[in-house]
Amino acid sequence: MTQQLSMLNQDGTVSSLALARQQRDDGMSRAARHAESDYPGWADVAFGFLRNYCLTHQHFISEDVSDASRVWGMVQPSTDRAWGSVYKRAIKDGVIVQDGAGRSRRRHASICPRWKSLIYLDAA
Repeated sequence: MTQQLSMLNQDGTVSSLALARQQRDDGMSRAARHAESDYPGWADVAFGFLRNYCLTHQHFISEDVSDASRVWGMVQPSTDRAWGSVYKRAIKDGVIVQDGAGRSRRRHASICPRWKSLIYLDAA
């Protein structure tokens, strides 16, 4: 017997994991398009920032990067969800890989992906 993984929708109905993943990807795409419409070229700047961050940080969670981008003075999209497509690109381009789990400082210590840089330059 095959077990189908499911998740709850906002209205309390159950959806399949495949549908949940599609909804996640659709949400990331919408957020990225919105960021690009507000700030043309934002995705490329964000990808460059993430790539540079990976040169000096071997392990991190996504909010470490978005927090650092704010400190640096980078223009921010209306939602951090826009970063999702940047991470998908970084995975595809061999810059990062998921390496376990971390705890979010912003979302009540909820579990989030921990990333490993594949381009980290060890100073030693």
